[in-house]
Amino acid sequence: MSFSFTDQCSRVPHLPLLAVSIALVLLGLGLSHSAFNSEWMLTLNHLTPGWDALWSFATQFGEGGAALLILLVLTRFSQEGTALALKVYLLGSLVSPLLKSGFAYPRPLSQFAPGVLNTIGQPPSGPNSMPSGHSMTVFATLAVLTVAFSLHKKIPWIAVLSTCAMLVGVSRVMVGAHWPADVLAGAGVGLWVTWLSIQWELRQPWQPQLDKKMAQWALLLTEMVLTGYLFSANTVTSAERLAFDLIATVGIAGVLSRLHRIRHHPWP
Repeated sequence: MSFSFTDQCSRVPHLPLLAVSIALVLLGLGLSHSAFNSEWMLTLNHLTPGWDALWSFATQFGEGGAALLILLVLTRFSQEGTALALKVYLLGSLVSPLLKSGFAYPRPLSQFAPGVLNTIGQPPSGPNSMPSGHSMTVFATLAVLTVAFSLHKKIPWIAVLSTCAMLVGVSRVMVGAHWPADVLAGAGVGLWVTWLSIQWELRQPWQPQLDKKMAQWALLLTEMVLTGYLFSANTVTSAERLAFDLIATVGIAGVLSRLHRIRHHPWP
């Protein structure tokens, strides 16, 4: 049995999603003005010596192109998930730089003396730390998958994906790129952007247009470009390279699957 997007969304607790997003943003903003932000930064950053490869690997799943490729591949098997994924990516691409430039909070590396933080790879050291874009991306990805596949009723799956999202968020502190406050705020913004995208799709659905042959060719081309980008992206650590290659391999599988559908689906 399949459900329309409206049916799927009626089963998603909208107000709790919005409430959680607002609470996380406010918590992040509050923490950013507290001494605990620096204390937790140092505590977490030094918590797992010898685990650099894990954090370097995990943090790549919050990269925008990687997350979009994963969503395009997975949401093809949902009722209306592709439209939601595209709208989340579009809104996120607008909201994130606006918030970063608006807050203009300094990065951790610019606030601590050299050598104090354990850095992994090449974390940025300039301004625009709040909110964490990687955290925003990965929590938006979690929310899109939850809506697209009604995962809020499949507790084991939502538990696994939530754990993975939190791991990616924490990795931003571990690599030295973001404060804990940035991660909390980023997670909240990601959930909020997803909530906005749900409202948008309910009022102005894109999915009927995306189910046409020409749109599928455009999505196929997008997956091919993202796959090529990940395979050719410059990386600093072997764990980064492994993460990008793994996601790009998923992209290849998605390209082949979508190409097969385009060729064999009885289009009107």
